[in-house]
Amino acid sequence: MRMPGKLSALRRRVQGQQLGLIKKWRNIPHGIRWIMGMAAAGIFCYVVIPVPNPLFPKDYSHVIFDESQKILRVFLNTQEQWILPPDPRKAIPHKLKQAVLSYEDKDFYRHRGISPSALMRAFYLNLRYKKVMSGASTLTMQVARMMTPKSRTYPNKLLEMAQTLKIETHYSKDEILRLYLDHAPYGGNIRGYQAAAWKYFGKSAEALTWAEAATLAVLPNSPALITPVVNRQKLIRKRNVVLKTLWRQKHINQSAYELARAEPAPGKILHFPVAAPHATRWLMKRQPGTFRIETTLNRDIQALCREIVRRHTLYLRPYGIKNICLLAAETKTGKVRAYIGSQDFHDHSTQGKVDGVQAPRSSGSILKPFLYALAMDEGLLLPDMQMKDIPTHFKGFSPQNYTKIFQGVVSAREALIKSLNVPAVRLLNYYGVYSFCFFLKSSGVRTLFRAAEEYGLALILGGAEVTLWDMVALYRGLGQQGRFQPLQLLKDGSRSKAGPGQLIHPASCHLVLDILKAVKRPGSEYYWEQFNNQRPIAWKTGTSYGSRDAWAIGTSPQWTIGVWVGNFTGEGNANLSGARCAGPLLFDCFNALPHKPGKTWFEEPVNQFTSCEICRHTGFMAAENCPDTKMMLIPWHHKPFRRCPYHKVYYMDKNKTHTVCSRCWDSNNHSKEVRLVYPPNIMHFMRKQGHRISKIPPHNPKCPSINTDQAMDVVYPLERAKIWIPRGLDEKLQKLIIQVTHRDRQCRIFWYLDGKYIGETRDRHDKAIQTTTGWHTVEVVDENGEQIKRRFQIVIRGKNAESK
Repeated sequence: MRMPGKLSALRRRVQGQQLGLIKKWRNIPHGIRWIMGMAAAGIFCYVVIPVPNPLFPKDYSHVIFDESQKILRVFLNTQEQWILPPDPRKAIPHKLKQAVLSYEDKDFYRHRGISPSALMRAFYLNLRYKKVMSGASTLTMQVARMMTPKSRTYPNKLLEMAQTLKIETHYSKDEILRLYLDHAPYGGNIRGYQAAAWKYFGKSAEALTWAEAATLAVLPNSPALITPVVNRQKLIRKRNVVLKTLWRQKHINQSAYELARAEPAPGKILHFPVAAPHATRWLMKRQPGTFRIETTLNRDIQALCREIVRRHTLYLRPYGIKNICLLAAETKTGKVRAYIGSQDFHDHSTQGKVDGVQAPRSSGSILKPFLYALAMDEGLLLPDMQMKDIPTHFKGFSPQNYTKIFQGVVSAREALIKSLNVPAVRLLNYYGVYSFCFFLKSSGVRTLFRAAEEYGLALILGGAEVTLWDMVALYRGLGQQGRFQPLQLLKDGSRSKAGPGQLIHPASCHLVLDILKAVKRPGSEYYWEQFNNQRPIAWKTGTSYGSRDAWAIGTSPQWTIGVWVGNFTGEGNANLSGARCAGPLLFDCFNALPHKPGKTWFEEPVNQFTSCEICRHTGFMAAENCPDTKMMLIPWHHKPFRRCPYHKVYYMDKNKTHTVCSRCWDSNNHSKEVRLVYPPNIMHFMRKQGHRISKIPPHNPKCPSINTDQAMDVVYPLERAKIWIPRGLDEKLQKLIIQVTHRDRQCRIFWYLDGKYIGETRDRHDKAIQTTTGWHTVEVVDENGEQIKRRFQIVIRGKNAESK
């Protein structure tokens, strides 16, 4: 079929143009045609040939450093390889650079990625021996091959050459050399010169000798065939060839060459150092995209604390106590210097991989100092102020002291030093659970996830879980005069500087620190003040309910140290206590840490105190009736403190056998006296502790007025108390002990139960009664006619609800 005329004419015209172009191309000189062809090929390769950006994926090992750039730990990358991240701040080590260039590419700085002389040599050798003898690869070409690994064929070689040209236009020679050294294979799963230096020689690349640098120079040439553990003698011969080349090129002298040849080659693969494994793992998980993580840890201090923990572990393990954690931070900066998450990270039998520093545990008594400081801020407390230490009940909650002994009254100083529970619970009830819980959350305690009312008053006795990390930060805030900030574990502390700031007045913190300084130290540390080289520290211990957690935390102007001892499995242990188990470890660590000369104790806050007159006997602000007072420094901004409620004025008759008043005294035969008088429920326990109680004579029986001064009180049970009666081993119901106290120990008291007389007592007013389930009323009447009633409910569990 013939084509249409117009289409045939168009075809003839196109063919004519093509013939014209061919004639013009043939008229161009041969040399120019070759240059134009190479240029076109280059442009084609530059545009079409793929080169990733960046050349290598960012898949490096996470490397954790201490404050001095010492390696703490290195993690494998996602390909299970050891490859340290590039550090552009560091120059390539001179020895390694010269060794690599001498062995791999002596013309590296003179060619543009492809060496014509190397190509000619490779072509000649491969043609002569009819197999691949040389690849003519420059360092840039090796970078192209490592960038996208491929088999050694001529088409792939041409592709590498094209990629090489493109790499040379994008990167400088020094950058290309660094790319090669950072990603070159060095045998097994070791990549990069930095990892190779550590794995083969146990040192940084900057510390390599000439022999070691020459060894690393030859390893990437055939990393699967020649390594320190495979064909070692061949590796030595190749290394010596490089050394000889360096000597010939005048990089090393004759003596250096001979010494380098005499150095032994590595014979095994070493392990990276592993220090602070819990801290490094925690940081790596928190910063997955950061491959170089610089911390505030000090590897030497970490090792020192680790050894101390190891020794204490050996001592405590026979007692069934298996786990220990320790955290040490600088008080001034908050920088963490030692982080011991467990006694042994690799001990699987005792859950050594658990990070006890971050694990929530019951707080025990370690929160008490902050409650006392806050109470001073609110005008509720002074160091010498007397606090009630008597049986106390709050809607079914009855706190007990560790010794099960009540003292009646005790100073705030002594209550905190002895860590008494009852005064602390009463103080929390007065201060407010919500306010205290709000302070803890504001200061950085991260584990309080319940509402304040759910914790209740047990919060101050270990009713909440806290972490060692948060507690060290909290005690550091006490040492920083009430300024609370997070601890700093990263060297770049910009993320850790934010904090709530001032939460407690500096003066209140200083008063509490002085109290905690007087806490008796364990063991030989008890006599610490007799030694000139010892330093004071404000410290506190805590033991959780059921003896599951033992704490000891202390702060000084330089160090804040926290210790937790227990079992990660959570079981209790009767041998476990903060003072016996955690305290000795705290002081061993405190004494071993380096201390700067100079300030040994916290300076008194400037312009933060004012003088106040207080009662010498009770510690309250002096009232007009207090006979003996003293001056004391208290926080200047304080809210009004309570005045002494226990010194009272009494008017006595002539013989001092009765108290009188204006209704019954003889105007010429009475005297005025000030007596220290406590309520009956306090005097009851003070007598038990051997205190002499001032006896107040009864009021004039002839007085026409009614005396409202209460002389008697029921200690137990409280009004409307609900009491469960237990059974003994013989299945018989136990008796209920009712306790009454009277100001006059010799006064007789008459007892009535549900309106029936059941006896009398003198001196010691305790009555054991056996009763039935239900509501009952006990009434006591003294010989002066004063009477008190208590109504309570008895609950008896079991088949027989009533006693028989």
